[in-house]
Amino acid sequence: MKQLLLVLFLSLATFSVFAQDSTRIEVKGKIIVDVEDLENITIYNTSSNKGTVTDSIGNFNLKVALNDEIRISSVQLIPFTTKITEAVIDTKVLKIYLKEYINTLDEVILLPYDLSGDLTTDALDAKISDPIVFNFESFENFEMPEDYHSKVENMAVGSQNDRIRYQLNGIAIIGGLAKLIFKNKKKSKDYKDPRLETPISNISETFKPSYFTENYNIPEEKVQSFIAFLERSQYDTSLLEPKNELKLIEYLHSKSKTFLAIKNEGKE
Repeated sequence: MKQLLLVLFLSLATFSVFAQDSTRIEVKGKIIVDVEDLENITIYNTSSNKGTVTDSIGNFNLKVALNDEIRISSVQLIPFTTKITEAVIDTKVLKIYLKEYINTLDEVILLPYDLSGDLTTDALDAKISDPIVFNFESFENFEMPEDYHSKVENMAVGSQNDRIRYQLNGIAIIGGLAKLIFKNKKKSKDYKDPRLETPISNISETFKPSYFTENYNIPEEKVQSFIAFLERSQYDTSLLEPKNELKLIEYLHSKSKTFLAIKNEGKE
């Protein structure tokens, strides 16, 4: 008895599936979007669990029924879901309008350190290396690696003068290296970051007046007053270090609001 009921249930389920498929009709679809590559866009009928892909011009064929849910997806397009209406069933045509997926990048902040913003001024301040001139006169000043044409000199059988000459050259090389090492150490100890000696004056040298006007809404005639306002406030000189550039910009933004508020109260 149980086996008979099981067979009857499976038969009814199979008949129901075939009945649903028989009620679906094939429609001609078209993907409309402003991109060059329209091939292999996935068109999936979630109601029947069947799908297809578009050809090179965005056309496809799919069996659908009324109120079927159609899902469209592709790497370069924004995913979209729609339902089959009576108009689609009557005309047997399904047109789908999509939008291109645009990958937006994070905001990039360009800091004007070491640049004035004027192309002519920055070009004149750029460091230029002297060109190396190759000619027959300068060729003798270059050290060339030894090859099979080079003469082999044997220190063991050389003359007394040759041995003395090589010894003196070695002493001179060691002395030159010692001077270079100790000179660099002394220079690194005495070196001071020039931006930390005059913090506020370097702000006026680094930033043009237009920078304060465009970014912090400071009127052009009040830029020098704003710099003087910074000099009177408690200023942390560590903000001028390269690693604290963003903190410096936030500090200037906060101080500019305070400065403008004081000026506006003075007008009233």
